[in-house]
Amino acid sequence: MAEYSKRRSGSLSIASQEKRKRDNQDRKNAILYLILDYLKTNNLITSYDTLKREAQMSEQITVCDNVDLDIILQEFQSYYHMKFQRDPRIIRKVSTDEQSNSISQIQKTRSAGRVRTIPSTDVVEEKEKTNTVEDEFRFEIVSLESQENVTTVGTRRRSSQISDQERKRRLSDYSGYTPEWREMADQILKEFIPKTLGVTWGDCIGLDKPIELLKEATIYPLQYPELFEGIPSSWNGILLYGPPGTGKTLLAKALACESDSIFINVTSSAFVSKWRGDSEKMIKVTFDLAKYYAPCTIFIDEIDALLSETKETNHEATCRFRSELLTQMDGLLSTTSSVFVLATTNSPWKLDKALLRRFEKRILICLPNEEAKVQLFKHYANWKNDSRKDLINLTQLTENFSGSDIKNVCKEMKMRLVREQLKEMRSNKKIGQPRNPTLDDLISAVKCAKPSNTQEYCSKIISWHEQYGSI
Repeated sequence: MAEYSKRRSGSLSIASQEKRKRDNQDRKNAILYLILDYLKTNNLITSYDTLKREAQMSEQITVCDNVDLDIILQEFQSYYHMKFQRDPRIIRKVSTDEQSNSISQIQKTRSAGRVRTIPSTDVVEEKEKTNTVEDEFRFEIVSLESQENVTTVGTRRRSSQISDQERKRRLSDYSGYTPEWREMADQILKEFIPKTLGVTWGDCIGLDKPIELLKEATIYPLQYPELFEGIPSSWNGILLYGPPGTGKTLLAKALACESDSIFINVTSSAFVSKWRGDSEKMIKVTFDLAKYYAPCTIFIDEIDALLSETKETNHEATCRFRSELLTQMDGLLSTTSSVFVLATTNSPWKLDKALLRRFEKRILICLPNEEAKVQLFKHYANWKNDSRKDLINLTQLTENFSGSDIKNVCKEMKMRLVREQLKEMRSNKKIGQPRNPTLDDLISAVKCAKPSNTQEYCSKIISWHEQYGSI
């Protein structure tokens, strides 16, 4: 019996040791994933990728909701203060001896191919004198592959989602930073538009006047700041209105690609919440981020869907949302911040008059004229014939056609050529060479298409423009 008890206690001891080992390993893995999540949250993408690669961390594992380093640190500080009645010291200044030891350790680590951290920016300045920007939280991860792939301190790799401009400042550096603010800021960061859409000003055919005004508001003040010294700020708000399909959203995409400013796309799905007060907070955080990452453009597509004219039937939440947006836009008009608001609508008469006042420029994006239609047909139909007269005659059949309608007509013409090839393939069992489109093909496609705008609607737009337009 005594021998059995001894063997049993021995097996339990081994089991407890194994459990402690597993717990220690799980804790180390959890720390790595917490650090990985913190790097990603603070836009330290290069360090994030390097840690993920060198630690061989799986993409199938992530931290749980409402768990991150910031929350853990806050809970530790609260516990420490409650127990000892004072705040804990988390960081300290490095002495000169420690700095010299750190340099020698880093050199040894590089030769051994390990990951080390640099505890002070002074080491960075001694190592890289050309870097004049000090960072409060800088570290270096040394690649295991080769010395050529060593990541230099403070550098960031460009990605399609987050630009170099965004990486200059981290969310944790914001003066009003709180966990709740950061949670909303993370949602808004997903609405940042990358500059890889491939849309240029040249794609906005027949929209020269709006293009010039958008450049005045966003591009020229950055390129030629000396010209705007006597002006408090350029245009802070522009409203583009007009029939559907005339290129309002296309202009916004071109601005996102052509300008050097951050571009935030405000969508109803991201900003309308069922919880009381969340929508107003999201708007405030959006403008906070815009000022923080300035120069920045806030784009609100179909603004009439979010903010219509005040009526008795309007919900209380909508009124609070409108009030917060008006307050934030008023703040832009009274400051010199490089934040620009661009909005579009197909129904400008639905907008609140107080909202219209915040848009210094209200520009009508009308249906294309004869010259613009000729250019649109050439662009979308890949028209290689030099018969300009034929295209001018064709435009007579496209009354009330928008640029989007003309694009659909050209697509229909190309689909007709594809149908011919399909028919030939079914009969001859082979694909022949596609023929070039003719004027008859375009005319046939136009005759089977109908405009998306009516004359009555266009007249209503023009009537509103004559009363409220501001070019």
